[in-house]
Parts: sequence; C-alpha cells; structure tokens
Amino acid sequence: MIHVPPAFPRRLLNPLFGSAFHWSPQRATLATTLLSLLALAIPAAPARANRFGPPWQAVIMADQATVYAEPDPSSPPVGPLPRGAIVVVLGEQTTGDDSWTQLPVGYVPSSSIAELRGPWVAEVSVDSVSVYAKPDVTSGVRRTAKRGDLLRVFGVSPDLSGNGTIWWATSEGYVGLSTLRQATSPEARGWTMPSPADAPGGWWGSINSPATVRVAPSTSAPIVGQLGPGAHVKVLAEEQGDEVDGSSTWYRIDGGRFAGGRVHSSLVDRLPPPRPNTTSIPDSPAQRWIVVDRSAFTLTLVQDGQPIFTTYVALGKAGRQTPTGVYATAGKIVADDMTSRTVPDAEHPYDLPNVPYTQYYRSGGYAIHGTYWHDAFGTQQSQGCINLTWADAAYLFGQTEPQVGLSDDVTWAAPGQATPVLILD
Repeated sequence: MIHVPPAFPRRLLNPLFGSAFHWSPQRATLATTLLSLLALAIPAAPARANRFGPPWQAVIMADQATVYAEPDPSSPPVGPLPRGAIVVVLGEQTTGDDSWTQLPVGYVPSSSIAELRGPWVAEVSVDSVSVYAKPDVTSGVRRTAKRGDLLRVFGVSPDLSGNGTIWWATSEGYVGLSTLRQATSPEARGWTMPSPADAPGGWWGSINSPATVRVAPSTSAPIVGQLGPGAHVKVLAEEQGDEVDGSSTWYRIDGGRFAGGRVHSSLVDRLPPPRPNTTSIPDSPAQRWIVVDRSAFTLTLVQDGQPIFTTYVALGKAGRQTPTGVYATAGKIVADDMTSRTVPDAEHPYDLPNVPYTQYYRSGGYAIHGTYWHDAFGTQQSQGCINLTWADAAYLFGQTEPQVGLSDDVTWAAPGQATPVLILD
C-alpha cells in the first residue's frame, strides 16, 4: 500500500474479494470453460501487485502456470494457463511460505503473475452482449455488441451495487467477464494505441456526420465503434486506403474511446487550432509550466515563455468545475484507479480502472489525465479533472516533473520539485 501525503487524498478502489471458487467435480466443466475465456495471450508487461487491492487484471509471466482448486499444490489441478494469459485477480493470501493469487477458477502461485495496467483488444465471444454505461445492470445499455465485435479493455471493476459481480471495463462501457476473449486476428492487432511522439504533430477535427471507426483504412476492416456528429478527434496521420466518395485518404485518430482507429477523411472537418496561452506565473522561478485556459478549453506546455505544446482538453461540468489557481504536478501515477466511492460529492457513481497518465495537482482528487471513456474534448465533461486524449496525456506525462518510470507506482514530490500548473479563465 502506498503512502499518500494528506494534501493529496487518493481515489482508492475499495477491496472486493468476491466469493471463493471452491472446487467440486461438478464444476470441472465450468472451470475449463472459464480458463479458455481467461487465457488471452498478450505480450507480457512489467508491473507489480495492484496497490489498490482486488479485483484487478494481471498477466501470466511464467512459461506455464498451473491453476489449483485450493491454495495448495497438493489440491486438484484445474488446468494450465500459458505465458501471456490475462486473468482476473480476486484476492491474495499466504499459506506457510507460499503466496497465492485467487482467480475466478482457482489459485496460482503469486510469483507467476504480474499486474497488467495497459489496455488490450478483445472480441465478443458470445452471440450478443449488453454494454452497460456503468458496472451495474441498472445503469442503462449503451449498445449491444455482437459476436466478433472488437472492444478495448482497460481493466476490471466491481459492481457499483456491491453484489460481488465483476466486470470488464472497456472504452465503451462494461461487460461480463465470460463474454470476451482476446482478439488475435492480424486486423485486430493493428488497432494499437498511439505513441506519445505522435501528439505534437497532430491536428484537431470535428466529426461532421455519423462516422464508423475501423482498425485499418478499409471499408472491409473490422469496426471498432461509432463517433457521432460533433465529436472531437485529433488526427495523427493520413493514410491511403479504400476509396470512398472519390477520396482514398483516411485519418488515424487519437481520442478517448477509439484512439488508434481510422476514419475516412470525408467525415472530419478541421477545427481551428488551439491557441497557445503562455501566461506567466507570478514570482515563479520555473522555466517550464502548464497553462490551462478554461474559457478556451486548452492546455499549453510552456518553456521559457514559449509554447512547446498546445491541445484541447475536457474540463469540469457545472457544479464540478475545474478549479482556477496555481498548483503543481506533485503526484504522478502511470495508471490510476478512480472511483466515486472515495469522492463524497461525486455527481454520479463511477469506477474507472487504469486511468492513464494521471498527474494529481490539487487535493480532492483533481488531476490531469488521459481519458478512454468519452470523446467530448473541448467541452465541460469531467468531474473537475483535466481530460486529455491518450497520446496527449502520454506525451505530457513525460514532459513534467517528477519523472516516473512506466513500472513505478505513484511518485510524489514537493511542489518546488514538480511542474507548476496555472489554471485560469
């Protein structure tokens, strides 16, 4: 567990262990089925055990991990999991000198797994599944996904009602654990996250009509979602693909839900570029600082009075406004879990695992961070935080102090050792 200075109370994910999966011969078939659903091979990612407690997603790091019915190597084996398999962690315990991790189907040695903080691409493995707005069946259905549809998964969330159910948290909403499997097709593997290096060269556009987002610049490429008119996206690159309405130009986009996807160029109108705001911070010796202009919905990174990066952001809604003032990026976390359970005045309940590239600047949970659940940049959308696209957040994270390694937990610094943040109207 991390120590957090009193000035920066964290948004911790309350521990939810769920009910244990006790072995019985009658459950052998279920166990085998769940193992096949959870064994989703992806490249291994370095990480440590989740600092917030279960549930969380992890990846098998051993060449092969045996799942046992109980936290005991002499108990009946449920089955093997290969290196790279994604699993859901329900709890951890120590038996004698051995540490065990509880999965939905049994137990594996804790030394064989590592936390998975990054997103992965899944496909729907059942005929159809409801994608809920929140991890709660009463929250409303955003869409119905069909077998083979692609969804980007960011982690797992406990049910907001506290009933013990656990959900996959995707960029479009929440789905049941048994409804997804890893998408292994070459086309699906092409839906990769943008690089931080892409951020400075991109330009902003607005979707002008209902837009289908695909994994490649082709009308036959798998669909990853839909963007409605007025959604703002950042165009990172032009690509040549299938001709539509006389043009073969497609755009690779950055954004929230479908970062790294492609849309045809006819569906995007250029927005006026964000205007830099280089307002200085009085009596500050800093050579580099951040200016957030609430009236223009922009963020500018300033070096020696000159703008080196400017982009559009989403800010707090009425009643949850992004606060004005002078702050600093004193707390940085590569992937943070945010939940309304630790925010008494939250506008609505929520649970967001692995929020990317989070930089806390003010007490009360106010942060600059990446966003995977909306594309309403340039508007009032957040609970007070400053929301960026994936690539913009990753780029900015690497430009500010304190410096944080990708496998580190939270890093805290005194305000004088962090990058100043000026928020103004």
